[in-house]
Amino acid sequence: MMTVHRWRVWPVAVLICSMSVGALRAQNPFGLTLSMAPIPVQVSQDDGTAATQFSGTSLGGMVNLSWRIWRLDMRYLEGGLSSDSDLPDEDIVEGELMFGVAPFSWLTVKIGPHIRSFVTPRGTERWAFWEARVGTAAKLGSPHLVTYFEAWHVIASDVDAIGSYDSGNGLEGGIRLSLSRLPFYGEFAYRIDQSKLADGAATHTVEQLVFAIGWMVRR
Repeated sequence: MMTVHRWRVWPVAVLICSMSVGALRAQNPFGLTLSMAPIPVQVSQDDGTAATQFSGTSLGGMVNLSWRIWRLDMRYLEGGLSSDSDLPDEDIVEGELMFGVAPFSWLTVKIGPHIRSFVTPRGTERWAFWEARVGTAAKLGSPHLVTYFEAWHVIASDVDAIGSYDSGNGLEGGIRLSLSRLPFYGEFAYRIDQSKLADGAATHTVEQLVFAIGWMVRR
């Protein structure tokens, strides 16, 4: 059953609504970016007495749409993971759908579902979250070189894992380099999200490196 942390939902909803109204004066052009990326993934779980770790390389795709202040981000990846011990291999499948607003060119607020599944010989372990995110971006001396940073917090969860779900947070930071005369760009990013289980007694951490090549349209 989906666990909703109500005291976390209302401030996020009020913030997004107020920023949307205040940002209607912004007239950002239509934008579309499509990218594919090999994504090395490392999954670690530590219950205080024993630690397990899986790693592998997945293939991911991202779609980002923007129209004026509105944002829609979609992300999907899947791949195989192997253990550093004698545990059987497993697969990871992950998807996100984030809706947001950008009241300023350097600030974005988003909310949406994030679902991750681990397919193991014992069955499928499903992690479903609703996350609230805040992101910022800045140019690094050139309009073609941009750095960005995004942080998020889980406001609702439904997890089929050993032990009860407590809380979750995540961070992503990266650099994007676009070409001045061609609609292509390259991106490198590091991403980590950590969940606490069983009242904080155990932690589950997923780390990803993104090496993306993308195509963009701006009007």
